[in-house]
Amino acid sequence: MARLLIVEDNQELASLIATVAQTRGHDALAVFTGESALESLGPASRFDAALVDLLLPDIRGSEVLGALRAHGIPAIAVSGVYKGDRFAQEAIKVHGACAFFEKPFELDAVLNALEEAAGVPPAPQSELLDEVDLLVLEELVQEEPTPDAAPAPAADAEPVAPDIAATDLDMNADTDAPVSEALPLPFARRDAVWAEPVPAPERRRRQLPEWSLGGDLKHTRVPRLLNAYYEARHHGELKLRQGTVLKVVYFEAGRVVYAASNLAPERFGRFCVRKGALTEAQLTEAATYAREHSLRTGDALLKRGLLSPSQRRRLLEEQVKEILWSTFSWVEGGYGFSPMRPQRADLVPLSLFPSDLILEGVTRTETLVALRQSMAPGRRLFPSAAPPYGLHELKLTGPQAMLLTFADGTKTVEDLLALTDLSEREALATLRGLELLGVLEERQETPGRRQRISFGL
Repeated sequence: MARLLIVEDNQELASLIATVAQTRGHDALAVFTGESALESLGPASRFDAALVDLLLPDIRGSEVLGALRAHGIPAIAVSGVYKGDRFAQEAIKVHGACAFFEKPFELDAVLNALEEAAGVPPAPQSELLDEVDLLVLEELVQEEPTPDAAPAPAADAEPVAPDIAATDLDMNADTDAPVSEALPLPFARRDAVWAEPVPAPERRRRQLPEWSLGGDLKHTRVPRLLNAYYEARHHGELKLRQGTVLKVVYFEAGRVVYAASNLAPERFGRFCVRKGALTEAQLTEAATYAREHSLRTGDALLKRGLLSPSQRRRLLEEQVKEILWSTFSWVEGGYGFSPMRPQRADLVPLSLFPSDLILEGVTRTETLVALRQSMAPGRRLFPSAAPPYGLHELKLTGPQAMLLTFADGTKTVEDLLALTDLSEREALATLRGLELLGVLEERQETPGRRQRISFGL
């Protein structure tokens, strides 16, 4: 095990890096400023390796690299602004970094480099969840199954083994049973799950990993967590919890591939009825057929001719989007990370781009009142120095792109509204979406400070 220092001003990305390092068996400390990094280098702390972002809000990352070198701590340099061989060579040859990575980077590759710098063998990759384990995580458990009793992530996974379907998991918001606080949700009562007999004894169950709780949603927003996964091109799961509501988002290479929820109206069958794609009678027919033939409800809908494959994919995409969008307004609750990559051959292949999800989600879900509160007239928005997305990755209309060019820090939100052809709601939603994407930011002017204008080009 290595003790790692993560110096990264993007708090969501730093939290993700530290958490994934912890799942590899390391002890990781994340700090968000250069001064905090220097303070952590006291005699009582000893790090085996460090990761340093070269663009920090208070001091140069090169100063942190120099301090680490003086303490004999090997470091990996990363940057979303300083790119190319010139900066890589400067970081390594001048400032003593062991390696240099441009953002976006492959998080696994960065952690491999950190482990090599620390002189420890790479930690074995966590075992993948098998299909039954994934369904345990997603299953909305009720004592009496309803026609849409199976969950509906993009995997469209529904009926599961009877022992699991009858189990009272913490994800079930209807349960009044006491929950142990020894483990974070949704696994606080997993011992009760595994105690049930398995209908297929030849399949050995794997123990589910504990979640690493990443933080409190009052300090961030869900769109910023999506940005972190994309910037790290990471595979894994993001848990979002507010009270008894639990939602899990699954990523491959930083893109959303599906999502699950413990709310009954957000299950696939019920979602189809709500969207007018199915009637209640058709859903009941499909659920009965699925139970009789041990099928998922989605497969039963296909076999009964109630949905076409293209209809199912479209509905699944809409369902995943709505599950995600419903969390955009959360200002209370917690989030957590898991490195597990569910392996299912029957997944419906979705790949939803985070920037599209965020821009569309803000436009669809934010009210004008909420937008006016978040985008006050006197605010000034600047282009971010190191945005997670480049201009070519943003789907903007002509007026939206023009609004982005106007947002150069010299104009207030009120000024921007006077300049754009968009309606007030469209303009505010665009600005709010671009801020959540990390493309625009509000920052304090300091005397003599030269503002960097960069859209990742």
